[in-house]
Amino acid sequence: MKVRELKDFEKNKIKEELLRYTNKKYVKNFEYGNLVAQENKWITVLYTNKETKEKLKLFDDIYSVGNVFGEIKRKKFKLSLEGFTLISKYIIKNYAIINDKGEQLFLYGRDIFKSSIIEVRGFGRIAVFNKNKEFLGIGEYNGTLIKNIKDKGWYLREGG
Repeated sequence: MKVRELKDFEKNKIKEELLRYTNKKYVKNFEYGNLVAQENKWITVLYTNKETKEKLKLFDDIYSVGNVFGEIKRKKFKLSLEGFTLISKYIIKNYAIINDKGEQLFLYGRDIFKSSIIEVRGFGRIAVFNKNKEFLGIGEYNGTLIKNIKDKGWYLREGG
């Protein structure tokens, strides 16, 4: 597969998603030059560095490079687990902080009930943190519970 530079509409979709979690200054100053696109059934956005991007021009086929930052499916960009990890210290919107019991359950792939939620800002797809503001994973908050979409424990459970 070939990697390529991002198209303008893809950058705009990424900016929209970043703005759901961070502020305008962060979105403006983000290093979009470190992102490349890889097309398959959908577009995978990979985060790498400029030096690696230059060396990619020497190869015809690349399986993967860098970290998977997110994916564009049906004209919508969604951050991946690693994408959230890269921006986690800048997240100020659409997040939840959970207690120790909730952290353990969440890292085992379980959903989190209100009794384990210390703080929540926003609805829908959210970043989930422990009480030390360490990123744990991605959840879906509906006002009652946080449904686990993918957590850092997934790597161990799936052998990744």
